[in-house]
Amino acid sequence: MNGMAAGKTTGLKQQRPVIIAGPCSAESPEQLMETAGALKEGGKVDYFRAGLWKPRTLPGSFEGVGSEGLKWLKMVKEETGMKVATEVGSEKHVFEALKYDIDLLWIGARTVSNPFVVQEIAESLRGVDIPVLVKNPLNPDLELWYGAINRFMKAGIREVGAIHRGFSTWGKSIYRNSPIWEIPRALKERMPGLLIICDPSHIAGKRSLVPLIAGRSIDEGLDGLMIEVHPAPEHALSDAAQQLRPQAFSGLMNDLDIKSPSEIKDEKSMIDELSSEIDMIDDLLVRTIASRMELTRQIEKIGDSRYRMTQKPILKQKTFARLYGLAMEDGLRPDFINRLFDEIEKESLHIETSSHRVIVK
Repeated sequence: MNGMAAGKTTGLKQQRPVIIAGPCSAESPEQLMETAGALKEGGKVDYFRAGLWKPRTLPGSFEGVGSEGLKWLKMVKEETGMKVATEVGSEKHVFEALKYDIDLLWIGARTVSNPFVVQEIAESLRGVDIPVLVKNPLNPDLELWYGAINRFMKAGIREVGAIHRGFSTWGKSIYRNSPIWEIPRALKERMPGLLIICDPSHIAGKRSLVPLIAGRSIDEGLDGLMIEVHPAPEHALSDAAQQLRPQAFSGLMNDLDIKSPSEIKDEKSMIDELSSEIDMIDDLLVRTIASRMELTRQIEKIGDSRYRMTQKPILKQKTFARLYGLAMEDGLRPDFINRLFDEIEKESLHIETSSHRVIVK
């Protein structure tokens, strides 16, 4: 194993997977108490979560209630007895959260992508006995994720874990963030003692897909779940599409039968879930090929067909050479890739020919 050995996560490691649940964002004290009350009743949640500082892509979007929400989380903790968790993205956030006795902190994907900020947060937590979970960075970069985790370990944080929340990738997908299960697997191989939980809400992007991702993560051997739950998701101020109602969350917990990390689903159930995921990937393949053909149509609208005809063989040769390399890396037979792209090329030629007929007419 390279680098530092993973630390024991005795406070987070339970006799069953660790469950963290709550709304994407704290919106009001009433919203938090209503959600927390419902989750407390179910009895399967280890930490109640709510985002207070929300890094948004576009200015003017809801960026969280900020430090005011810490008072609400403290109220949840005092009135329900639940442990509470929130995301921090700066030294200031850390100091504010510690003042209100937050039980667990996590580092968001955007923050993890900046090693300077991660180091500052790690230093601000030096000597503090609090669990810290590190989300994977936005891009599929195992080294960046591994490095961020090690920064907290080197700062002396006793309990450090990871959150798999999926990765931003090119192209259309049924998921908001691609799961790319190979990366959390590789992290677990490199750091065998590290607790890794899954955030199926951010991977799915749609509440209908959350159960599939949650079940798959348990089958993958991950150590728990972080799931977004809101009493009225359709009115949520952030990530409305991916949040579950408390009743749906309770049903999901019962379906997953969250009792023991060593309990494995029966073979038929696993086959059904994997088959469903294959169906989704097949849908993605069709949409991706359709997008490629649309690009072919756009190219045909551009003039100077003689240039295209002279350059096409050269470009095709370079493309196939690159694809052969990818096929070998991913364990696919080059002749299969050759046959696949021959068919795609034939369909592209058909589109080109059809475009010329339309132009002639």
